[in-house]
Amino acid sequence: MIPKIVKYGGTNSIAFAFDFILLLTLDYLFDLNRSILAGLCYLSGTIVSYLLAKNFVFNAGWLDSKPAVEFSAYFLGGVLGSIITSLIFAVSFAYGVENIVIQKFIATFFSFFTIYAYRKYLVFKND
Repeated sequence: MIPKIVKYGGTNSIAFAFDFILLLTLDYLFDLNRSILAGLCYLSGTIVSYLLAKNFVFNAGWLDSKPAVEFSAYFLGGVLGSIITSLIFAVSFAYGVENIVIQKFIATFFSFFTIYAYRKYLVFKND
């Protein structure tokens, strides 16, 4: 189990970097609600995460023969992570935390293990 979490963490680090760089760039360029922006960028990272996890972390699961359903289930985990991320951004802002780096790292801590468990035990179960 630990090696799989480490692999998942590595592939998600790449997805996190993509998500975070996109978040920083869009936050700098546009005056958008940061909580919503963080959620949308998280979803973009979900696509990167799926491609990496499918190829390097999880073995074929019960949905392997149905790639559209598998991706949809995986993406649903991304939606859950996006909601968690948006909520953490909103709550941290309400408590006076306005630093985007601190907000993102707090949100990442809460969403990482929740989404890993969902993906391992539901999306790729038979793994």
